[in-house]
Parts: sequence; C-alpha cells; structure tokens
Amino acid sequence: MLEKVEPSGKKKLVVPQILVLITGLIVFFCLLSYFLPGGEYQLDENKRAIAGTFAYTGVKPFSLWQALLAIHKGVIASGNIISLLLVCGGSIAVVIATGCFEDLLNYGIFKLEDKSVSVLVPSIVVLMSALGAFAGNDSMIAFVTVGMLICRRLRLDAICAMAMFYLGYLIGQGASFTNTLLIIAQTMCEVVPLSGMGVRIVIWVIFTAIGAVYCTRYALRVSRDPARSITGVLAEVEEGESVARTKLPVRALFNALTLFVCYIIFAVGSKLWKWGNDYLVAIMVLDVFLTAVIYRMNPNDVGKAFFKGAQSMGGICVVLGLAKVIGTVLTESRMVNTIAHFASMTLGGFGVSGAAIGIFVLILLFNMLIPSNSSKAAILLPLLCPISDVVGITRDVLALAYMIGDSLTNTLTPVSGPLIGSLGLAGVDYSDWIKYSLPLMAILSLVGGAFIAVLAAMAWVG
Repeated sequence: MLEKVEPSGKKKLVVPQILVLITGLIVFFCLLSYFLPGGEYQLDENKRAIAGTFAYTGVKPFSLWQALLAIHKGVIASGNIISLLLVCGGSIAVVIATGCFEDLLNYGIFKLEDKSVSVLVPSIVVLMSALGAFAGNDSMIAFVTVGMLICRRLRLDAICAMAMFYLGYLIGQGASFTNTLLIIAQTMCEVVPLSGMGVRIVIWVIFTAIGAVYCTRYALRVSRDPARSITGVLAEVEEGESVARTKLPVRALFNALTLFVCYIIFAVGSKLWKWGNDYLVAIMVLDVFLTAVIYRMNPNDVGKAFFKGAQSMGGICVVLGLAKVIGTVLTESRMVNTIAHFASMTLGGFGVSGAAIGIFVLILLFNMLIPSNSSKAAILLPLLCPISDVVGITRDVLALAYMIGDSLTNTLTPVSGPLIGSLGLAGVDYSDWIKYSLPLMAILSLVGGAFIAVLAAMAWVG
C-alpha cells in the first residue's frame, strides 16, 4: 500500500491504482522467474493438469523486455472476452439509457411506500437484489437517497436506507445468474457463459431471503424502539416531500423482460446446442434493435448510448490485456505449475471441499484490497484455475466461489468506491456500517461456503 499525506498532516493508507498494481506484479514475477524453478504436469484430454504428475523443469527466466513484448500478444489473446465485454457493455447501456430499470424501481417504491415496515422493507430488498442479479450497475446506489426519504417517513434510520438499496443490490450481484461480471468470471475460467443458471437462482433466492429477513428484523426493532438504532432515527419527513407518483411502466417492464429473455435463450442454446459467444453477441445486438423500437429511440441516441457503454468497458479491457502478461510470464517460465503444486500440496490435504473453501476464503480476503471484480479476476483467476484443476475443483465451482467472494466483502472494504459513495449519501459512519453489516456477511459467507463445499464434492458442472 502507498501512503498519502492529507492536508491535515494525517497519513492515509491508499491501495495502488489497478494499473500500478498490475505493473508491479509483472515486474515481481519477472524477477521471481530468475530464482523460482518451473515445473510441468501431464495434461488430460482437456489440456488441464493431472494431479500427482508434477516434475521440476529448472529455472527459465522471463525478462522485463519479454514482458513488454508480451503486452500486444496479451491484448490479442484476450480478444474473445474483450469483444464480448464491448458488445455486452454497449447493449446493456442502451437498455439502461431508456430508464426502464429506474421506472420499474420508482413504480415499485411508489406502490410500497404506504405499506408497513414488514412489507415494504423486504419488498425493496428483493427488488434491488433482482436488479443486482439481472443487469443493474453501480449507478443504482443513487437510490439510497430515495431510501432516506422512505426511512424518514417510517421513522427508521439511515442504516435501513443503506441496507435496502445498497446491500440488497450487492447481495443480488454476488449470486447473479445473468450480469456482465458473471460473464467475465466464467469466460476467464473457460466455462460456458451463463451456465449453471439453475443453481445460481437457488443461491440467489436463499441469499436474498436471508438479506431481507435480516434487514426487516433490524427495521422492526428500530421502529418499535428508536433507542436500539445504531445511528439514531431520521427526522420526520417534511411537508410536500414524497415519492413521485407513477403509473405501471408497461413499456419498461416489457423492455426489461426482453433483456432477461435474451440471457435465457443463450443459456438454453449453449446447453442444448453448444452455442458459443458469437451467439450471445448476436442476441445482444438484436436486443439493441428491439429496445430502439420499443422506445422509438433516435438512431443517433442509440449509437451514442451504445458507444458510451462500450467505452465504459475500455479500462476493463486494458486491464484484462495487461493482466494476460502476468499469465504469460507465469506460463512461459512454468512457475505457474510450481505455484499450483505448492498450493495444491497445502490445500489438497483438506480434500476437495476443504480446498474449495480455502480458495473461497482467499477470494474474500483479497477482495478487501481490490474490490473491482474485473481487475481482481484478471489477477487471481490465471493463478486459481491451475490450482483448482490439480486439487480436483471444477472450473464451474471456481467461478461460483469467485462471484460470491467478490460480492460479500465488497460490502465491507473501505476502498470500495460504491460503498463509500453510498455511506456519503446516507450520512452513515463506516464503523456504524460495519456493526450492522458484518454479522450478515458472516452468515452469507457460511451459507455460500456450504454451497461451494457441497458442489465441489459433487464435482458440479453447470
């Protein structure tokens, strides 16, 4: 970590920017290649390592100049996932630009605002979780301000606003069955994108139910006895301050459903007819045209929204290309096999389920330093994939462990931009938020770990 001197004279620990971190890792592994001997495994028909066949091959240095030359090749090698991200990012941006998700959320809040705490709170948690699992993005944290209005009306505290809107969204994202972050993780694990949807939906239902019960229980406790609030209840709503009245947005509902149907069609096609990513790209582009027709969008506006969405993926694509260099250094020097060998010796003694839990815990801890899903995937998955192969964990289980681990500690790490932004909108201290959210994350981690252990023992393949 780096030290940053604040104007007050205080020093604050800051995590290095992701490109700085990746560059540092490239340099580190290049230097390590001069000392750490490489190794090799015999491979099965899928070109994955066979446990018990490791043998050392000696030191094979990989110079910094070779690493520089590998950047171009790394970007090319990442072309499959980069093209997928650019098209999916652009397509989803067009759908989001219509405001359909906001319209649906506004309508849901309007219909629920006069309901009791026991109805409104869990309903909003489920709604936000569905958006997180479906195709929402970090802009959803803006609805924390709407949560503040609702909590003032119900005489709840700001923690409840955070829990309903921010925490609900993150819980859904971790158990996602369609969003772009899932596609990134599964593609990097060489798993068919959106596979295993049935199991993920079951996990999503359980996670969402736990989150809704936990949040509702706290809200009821505060409404009955304001003294039990962590932060203190909010002032009553001012006259004229209310949630905007709105009618059922039929067009928005239909448009959101078409996007969901696209994912379902591809999931079925990939399972039954072995569709590849080219089908997903084609389906997403068709949905752009359908969205434009439903909303009667100006072609220029469609183009601008698509380009903006694709552009937002640019930084991620650069990170993936550069991170590929790390994989090249590890692969060409054969250090990746040596690292996998030592890791498998450590984890293998705990059995397949124990090894899967160990990887899950590693992801949870690593996420505290790098909350960015795509950046962390680019760094961790090239190392975790060969380890999982050797200890007998399927890539599907690895992708699931990665998604759940990424989400849960995102709600806790102080270096998460969306978390800090949400806390700022709600006016909640970080220490107060930890008091509320840490027990819930511990419960969800135990439940997620249990799923991962069982699925690992079953050698689950989506």
